[in-house]
Amino acid sequence: MISRAVEMTIKLDRLLPDRSARVLGAMSEVPRDVFVDPGWKRMAYTDRSLPIGHGQTISKPATVFRMLSALEPVFGGKLLETGSGSGYLASVASRLFNRVFCVERVLGLVESSRANLLRTGAGNVVVRYGDGSSGWAEHAPFDGILYSAGAPELPASLADQLREGGLAGVPVGTKSSQEFIVWKKVKGVLEKVSSFTCSFVPLIGKEGWNG
Repeated sequence: MISRAVEMTIKLDRLLPDRSARVLGAMSEVPRDVFVDPGWKRMAYTDRSLPIGHGQTISKPATVFRMLSALEPVFGGKLLETGSGSGYLASVASRLFNRVFCVERVLGLVESSRANLLRTGAGNVVVRYGDGSSGWAEHAPFDGILYSAGAPELPASLADQLREGGLAGVPVGTKSSQEFIVWKKVKGVLEKVSSFTCSFVPLIGKEGWNG
């Protein structure tokens, strides 16, 4: 019998354009129900964002797929995720990147995500508590950067922390609706590569909504 995670990726494979077999393979290895609140486990393998406590949510599987697929050219490098929540995207990313660095501002989620990552075999992920709106300069430069929270504008620190040729994806817009924009660093300048509409929780911090 195939797992529910595999069933979910089969559905995504049928629905999504520009499929990345590597991302689908990584998602099929990660049990999403580990990362949601107990009362929502029955919905864990639907394409829905779900509560994870502390007023935060886990992104839709299709959104996680699109976010990670956009970074495929830099797989195998070093990834930064800001707003890592319960750790689901980081666990999937741990199968695609050599090292994954996460920053999360909700202390309760930092503690639970570390346990979730260990349960799913993501031993190459580091999670830090703090304001991730300005990235994590100590471990820069990164080959890939993902923000899992919506910013009012492109964070100013992002360009300096992205390696030349690296890729970064950030939701930019209002507190309720954004455009997920992917940039590539070319000769020190960020150039827009692609985008899709999305809706994330607000990015809170120095380079976010309360900066």
